[in-house]
Amino acid sequence: MKIILTLIISFILATTTYGQVISYDDFKTVIPFLQKEDFKGAFERTNQLLNTTQNDSSDLRGIVTYMNIFSAAGMVSLGQMTHDDFLKNANKYVGQRLVMSAQPCIDSTAIGFNSLQFRMSGEKLQGSTTAANNSKTSILCFEYFKYAEEINPADFIGKNVRCGGTLESVEVNPNKSTIWISRIFIANAFARIMAPR
Repeated sequence: MKIILTLIISFILATTTYGQVISYDDFKTVIPFLQKEDFKGAFERTNQLLNTTQNDSSDLRGIVTYMNIFSAAGMVSLGQMTHDDFLKNANKYVGQRLVMSAQPCIDSTAIGFNSLQFRMSGEKLQGSTTAANNSKTSILCFEYFKYAEEINPADFIGKNVRCGGTLESVEVNPNKSTIWISRIFIANAFARIMAPR
């Protein structure tokens, strides 16, 4: 009887530990780090959250996963992480869901950082974002989205749009410079218009 009781308690503890999800309050603890561009603090906090919520498939975990990759790229731009260490970290999340921050959608003929644009890639429409640091001296992530469903760009232009999907692959700048750090490729992507706050 003691063995059965011990097994039941162990099972409950294991499912409780690995069944935790990232809460909105957890997510909000990362934002001050990113606002100050304290990329190391954001990276450490997101690592902590991701390590305790491995079975969580929520949008919040997808956002925190993206924050982890973005903050690691920020660390590379500041000389706090190597390109190789960045790639090793980001590759842990290949095959997992990422949800990016909402960006304004602009026309494909415009030039803009931290904004979403739609362009043709061959015969398919692709979304792309150029995510930079606040001073726009380093592009932290070029983000490329292959959409799961047809997208009409006219529905999105001039609106704040959140994209996400499955992380397909990651590349780093082959020259190891900090002008741009990484390219991330997202498959089965979605685009959602965000309501103004």
